[in-house]
Amino acid sequence: MQKSRRFPSPPGRGLPHLALAALLAATPPFSASRAQDSQPDTLIVIDMSNSMWGQIEGRAKVEIAREALETLAESLPAGAPTGLMAYGHRRTGDCGDVQLVQPVTPLDRGALARAVAAMKPRGKTPITEALRQAAATLNANDRPARLVLVSDGIETCGGDPCALARELAAGGIDFTAHVIGFDIASRADQAKIACIASATGGQYHNARDAGELAAALKASTVETADVPPGFPVTFTAVEAETGNAVTGSVDWNIVDASDERLVATLGGNGAKMDLEPGDYVVTATSGARAGGVEVSIGGEGASVVVKLASDVPEASVTPAASGGSASSTLSVAFTGPMEEGDFLRIVTPDGERLETDLWDYTREGSPLAMRLPSEPGSYAVAYVWAKGGDRTIARADIEVGPADLAIDMAAELPAGSMTGVSWRGPDGDGDFLAFVVPGGTADEHGNRYAYTRDGAKLSMQAPGEPGTYEAVYVAGNDNTVMIRKPFKVVEAPATLAMTGEPVAGGHVDVAWTGPGGASDWIGFAPVGAPPSEYLGWATPDAPSVRLAVPASAGAYELRYVLSAADGTKVLASVPVTVTEPEIRLEAPPEVAAGAELSVVAQGPASTSNWVGFARPGEGPAAYVGGAWNTTDNIADGRISVMAPAEPGAYELRFVIAAGEARVVARVPVTVK
Repeated sequence: MQKSRRFPSPPGRGLPHLALAALLAATPPFSASRAQDSQPDTLIVIDMSNSMWGQIEGRAKVEIAREALETLAESLPAGAPTGLMAYGHRRTGDCGDVQLVQPVTPLDRGALARAVAAMKPRGKTPITEALRQAAATLNANDRPARLVLVSDGIETCGGDPCALARELAAGGIDFTAHVIGFDIASRADQAKIACIASATGGQYHNARDAGELAAALKASTVETADVPPGFPVTFTAVEAETGNAVTGSVDWNIVDASDERLVATLGGNGAKMDLEPGDYVVTATSGARAGGVEVSIGGEGASVVVKLASDVPEASVTPAASGGSASSTLSVAFTGPMEEGDFLRIVTPDGERLETDLWDYTREGSPLAMRLPSEPGSYAVAYVWAKGGDRTIARADIEVGPADLAIDMAAELPAGSMTGVSWRGPDGDGDFLAFVVPGGTADEHGNRYAYTRDGAKLSMQAPGEPGTYEAVYVAGNDNTVMIRKPFKVVEAPATLAMTGEPVAGGHVDVAWTGPGGASDWIGFAPVGAPPSEYLGWATPDAPSVRLAVPASAGAYELRYVLSAADGTKVLASVPVTVTEPEIRLEAPPEVAAGAELSVVAQGPASTSNWVGFARPGEGPAAYVGGAWNTTDNIADGRISVMAPAEPGAYELRFVIAAGEARVVARVPVTVK
């Protein structure tokens, strides 16, 4: 599964977070003050580095993280002391970009939702600095505290979070750090942040998708009963050639085989820990030597011996070509041990992982279609052997060249108009075109975007405000803007011409000119009302549209309203006086129950208006089921209506319902 694809909603699409908003009105199960007293301070630290634009099964990791935090907020008690910290969300390339977004205060679900929705991945991954600031924040409150760190990668700012975590724990700062590695392929990389949890007595979770992230967040913030102790296990590394114990440092990774979760990282030969019964993959490294073994731990513990060897399994990596253009897809064949956890990764020439990790599990089969980086340059495709401590056992150098890119569109567009945009580019999974302000980043498109998968010529709506803009091609694997093309937006003219008398509850035909945007509308509105208000409307999808006239007489405006991603505004407005219609309704004073009647009716014909029976004194919207007919069925001054089946006193009514229902004529009728 490719791990670098973008999500269906481009960055900044804007999630409604209705679930969190609804919680604001919910009745808490117990008082907020009680929750504040009984719950530890909780500080959530969320990774907002640029790599969070990467995809999992067609959705961006940032979108998945937002929804997981939404789910978490639902599960936290009202008033529980909760805060939010983020890194990498404000500036690119800035290792100091760490911010306490929400201080630790009684939980405000709405504020949390708004804060998360406003953040966009941009920068680097300064985990060490974030850990330092988080610990200081929690320590200042002098209360039991827990930190929950969510990261999709390792430190990229030169810090050592493992050393800092050990230093903080030794210094007596009273907090527990739970760490969630989000879609991290390499167990060695997982170990580089799992150590934070190990040093502070917390838990590490490796979440591979939306469900696992939500579950990991909940597990990290819910007080659980004490887990029964496991059984003692000793880990010994020996030389594969001689069987002698390995001298020198040994690093251990213990992974739960059922869910690939990194259970623990240990150091030293003869390391010990208690493990619950189950199946595990144990790997050890010591310098250039590595090895691994699958073990089952039973109810009496075990002694695990891993043979370390300098030699590695045979493997090969064979790209279909020596490289490709930026952000394109390259087919890569390979051979190797094909063991659980092995993967191919695109790395720098010196073997370092990229900020946005581009990888695929070998279990998906050879060949793999791998997405290339969006920056031209020299790279390599590496086969990573998981049991060997995530060692690279084969690699092939590749060159990534510039992509063949172009955007073709009109140099000048009327505001809000629909325009065709042709493009040329890699057409990778999740690639899209967007309209931004000059120099704007990919996440600043303001919902003005279209996916390249939808065709070589896309239909896009111009911005609603005149000015200078750029059309950009964005790579879906890492949100890089690959090409820009400037264009100008000018004022859009619009006209309206009405045919027919505007009588209350009737209809008129309106010819128009204007941008013709898919979300534009033509309709009536109260005089001076904001652009978002309307009383009957139609989409301008034909040269002339039919509109329902408001139900009450008075002064109105007939409007053409431009509705663009960046807002709505009135492009044309015509004053209209709506008059009362001439109404006539005649019916016999007595009718037989269930009989079909042909009654005299005159008034505005519409599918919204109706003639029918109701009980005297009932509201204007009341009617007897089956005993009514819409007024568009009036023919030659008459309309057919079924009498109620139940005898009694009724009214035959003429009701105008183009808006709030209004009875404009009524005749008393007795049903026998």
